[in-house]
Amino acid sequence: MDNKLNSGYRYIFGPVPSRRLGTSLGVDLLPAKTCTLDCIYCECGRTGNLTLEIKEYVPVEKVKSELTDYLSQGPRLDFVTFSGSGEPTLHKQIGDLIRFLKCEYPEYSVAVLTNGTLLFDPEVRTRVLDADVVKVSLDAGSVENFIRINRPHKDLEMSKIIDGLIGFRKIYSNQLWVEVFIVKGLNDKDIELKKIKDILKIVGPDRIHLNTLDRPGTETWVEPVEESFLTDVAGYLRNARVVHKSDVSGKLSGKDFRGFIISTVRRRPCTAEDVSRILNINENNAKKHLDKLYENGEITKTSMPRGVFYFLKREKE
Repeated sequence: MDNKLNSGYRYIFGPVPSRRLGTSLGVDLLPAKTCTLDCIYCECGRTGNLTLEIKEYVPVEKVKSELTDYLSQGPRLDFVTFSGSGEPTLHKQIGDLIRFLKCEYPEYSVAVLTNGTLLFDPEVRTRVLDADVVKVSLDAGSVENFIRINRPHKDLEMSKIIDGLIGFRKIYSNQLWVEVFIVKGLNDKDIELKKIKDILKIVGPDRIHLNTLDRPGTETWVEPVEESFLTDVAGYLRNARVVHKSDVSGKLSGKDFRGFIISTVRRRPCTAEDVSRILNINENNAKKHLDKLYENGEITKTSMPRGVFYFLKREKE
């Protein structure tokens, strides 16, 4: 079928062409922006609700209803991915939703994009065990940089988080990926990279992904490192992969472009090229829709090395 997604959905979004996962349907389990961290580079903006409270943030039955409504049509997808406006493992019923997908729609792989900060909790570990891929983050080898880059909740301890990653690896038999986000001037020094490498060696992930600033981040002063530097770091970390811009085209089409665009840029900034892939329309046509929303004051934009990114206006704290 055509991957057309009803713009009225509240908890699922996309499908989007993912740089790691191909064509991915997003599942957003949290109000924006609810997280355990307030990372300086986050494309979702500043964390309004910095919390460690695990609860049912959005009604799980309504999420299942939207998933059923869409997936029962047999869309062409590579993954159903728990991601979006915050840390998905904060939702108490994420395990129930993963099992629902594996039982009712086993033809689709399931991914959880998490910062990994709650995997020290045995219950959280158990909830995500059935996912085909769990991608966690590791941006610092030192406590100082963990605080500078990730700005954690006051009750989070880096040592406890690392122990959680190690413990999860011991019981998780599917694909564990670790993403390292390099911030120029912070975690790009030899001593820090050595500490990150030592942690990765203990955790033993199946894949290591290297990333740097590509979309507008929370703090305007955050700068990307050169791709040549990422390539060097990938060699140093051994078999790490540099995250490149996706060459996966989306299959989505439909007339309600405004709804699709608003739903997507609410969760991550996009260029006209990104939107053209998602909506399967000409890039110039995508730019016309984006510019119209910009002129109407519904979205804003900023220039980055990869192009002009459009996103929802973020309220200042």
